[in-house]
Amino acid sequence: MITGFSILSVEGKIDSIDALSRQKFPRLNTTFESLSAEGNKLKIKYSFVADYTDSDAKDAKSIGQLKLAGEVEVEESKEVIADVLKRWNEKHMLPVSLAEEVINGLNFRCSATGTLVAYSLGLIPP
Repeated sequence: MITGFSILSVEGKIDSIDALSRQKFPRLNTTFESLSAEGNKLKIKYSFVADYTDSDAKDAKSIGQLKLAGEVEVEESKEVIADVLKRWNEKHMLPVSLAEEVINGLNFRCSATGTLVAYSLGLIPP
């Protein structure tokens, strides 16, 4: 169960003001950077990136980017934590049920915060 959520850094940039009128919905990418444990708590460091371009083509021109990074705290039993850490160390993956819960939480929180940043830069909300 998620017991804590922190956004520790927010970055936003515009590469081309002239191309803002041609921006497409951003490409979103959520990455789990690292995983650590303290007692019955997992700490998952993440990054959430929204890349804005002027088309969907491979050679699309970059218009801007939003990046949020932080940490999610999850409380679980020590046995579950041991299993999660083992899987992370072997495959650099979280169990599907945990990943789903964390990604859903990140999408909600980062999209809400990202909307405020995007608005101030003239970008489409993530």
